[in-house]
Amino acid sequence: MKNLVYLLFLFLFTGSSFTYHFPNGNHPLAKLGQTLALDVKIEQPQTASSNDGTIDLTVSGGTAPYTIQVISTFIPSQVYKKEHVELKKLGAGNYIIMVQDAEKHVLQKTIELNPVQ
Repeated sequence: MKNLVYLLFLFLFTGSSFTYHFPNGNHPLAKLGQTLALDVKIEQPQTASSNDGTIDLTVSGGTAPYTIQVISTFIPSQVYKKEHVELKKLGAGNYIIMVQDAEKHVLQKTIELNPVQ
């Protein structure tokens, strides 16, 4: 790390350019911009008693593999080990989505399905 600081010092004060190769490819900025994110697309159920709603989940960022857990009083708790899940035949209600990546970062979101009519 001392070598890197010295090279940065030279670069700043002499206007020179340089290339530094990090050991084992472990660049300290490699993880920036990789925040765990969840894209959600919803189709609401048609009526309060119908089970025709859908929730489409896509995980990005973080570090794969991902675990997606769906918790609701309307369906049994389900765990998926993938980055895309489409839940079908859902009724109105709240669905808690918990996503965890390989580095144990967690994202939680509550999705509410409301009947169209």
